[in-house]
Amino acid sequence: MRGSRVIRIAFTFLSLVTLIGCWDRVEIEEVGITLGIGFDMADKKTDSTDREGRRISMTHHFAIPEQFSSKGGVKSKKSYVNLTSTGEQVFENVNEISTRLSRIPSYEHLRIIVINEEVAKSIDLRNIVNFLLRNSETRRSMPVLIAQGPTVQVLEKEGIATNPALKLKGMTEDYHKSLSMPPSLKLGDLSEKLTGKNSFVIQKVSTTEREAKLAGAAVIKGKTGKMVGWLTEEETTGLNFLYPDHKRQGVVKGIDPKSGNAIVFEVHKLNRTISPQSLGDRIDFAVELNIEGRLREDWVYPGNAFDKEFISRAELAAKESVEKLVQKALSKTQKTFKADVADFGKKLQIQNPKLWNKVKENWDDIFSRSVISVKVDVKILEFGTTATKKG
Repeated sequence: MRGSRVIRIAFTFLSLVTLIGCWDRVEIEEVGITLGIGFDMADKKTDSTDREGRRISMTHHFAIPEQFSSKGGVKSKKSYVNLTSTGEQVFENVNEISTRLSRIPSYEHLRIIVINEEVAKSIDLRNIVNFLLRNSETRRSMPVLIAQGPTVQVLEKEGIATNPALKLKGMTEDYHKSLSMPPSLKLGDLSEKLTGKNSFVIQKVSTTEREAKLAGAAVIKGKTGKMVGWLTEEETTGLNFLYPDHKRQGVVKGIDPKSGNAIVFEVHKLNRTISPQSLGDRIDFAVELNIEGRLREDWVYPGNAFDKEFISRAELAAKESVEKLVQKALSKTQKTFKADVADFGKKLQIQNPKLWNKVKENWDDIFSRSVISVKVDVKILEFGTTATKKG
């Protein structure tokens, strides 16, 4: 009897453990797997006190599991669905979307966050990402984009991929291959920059008739946490030369000083040094850029890639092009936006922390008055296996 009693107790205990382990388990078919989120501004709303407030429109980009994307044995065209809600706060949107679903929204597999430019210009981004940062399911490694136009359009553009969110995630990671987009900004890094009140840039996404495109950048002002404007592709290219990114690749078009024809130079290696110089009430910077790469294409005829004089002209063409691009970037960020988005202040903080502590509260304004000299050196180490010889 005693032995059977022990067995019954053990069996009961194991049953309780089993129940405890799975009482809150959610079956996969009940979960709304969210791959992307988009934020837009919605219509204005007037409350009982006649106050007008702007509401946020939030688009959830849900994946449709394969077993639910077919009807009658025929697979549907899309593997995703976009659902949009409206509310005054982010969490209100999440609650509203939950009332329209048979599945619980899950952010564990979130791949991309897209914020419309109107939202970025109107609302401190801290308020937009606050819910996501507090959500234990959301990973801080999530890339963030600023959209020119409605985010739902971005989340509908498949291109050659089957899912827009997954395509966008992959595009953000390929920034090394192009000079026209800035480095990918992750959710965690965005939070740190906003907390530190540092100005920065975020990759820009726009849409064509058939697909989404990543090029250019949105400039975010550190003090306000809001977007102040766009950088063009050329300005973004110039800005990228100011980042310490040795792996950065991309092409620069120059003009041959002798013939006036185009020369295309491909960047393979980039080294950058920035030296702060304190001059009374002004802090200046000396920038040196050492660039190595390949002569990718030239329209000079008769050109000769084996001729030292021709190579020198090509290097000069690339050098002058880089200088112009960097000056364009500095003119827009330093003078127009008054925003240090290339971490000049961070360089000052490292080299002269005492001076940095005195100027950091008004750094963007001080930076806007800095004189920045740029010295560029370009070396062509490769020019292909063929060349057109003179004569």
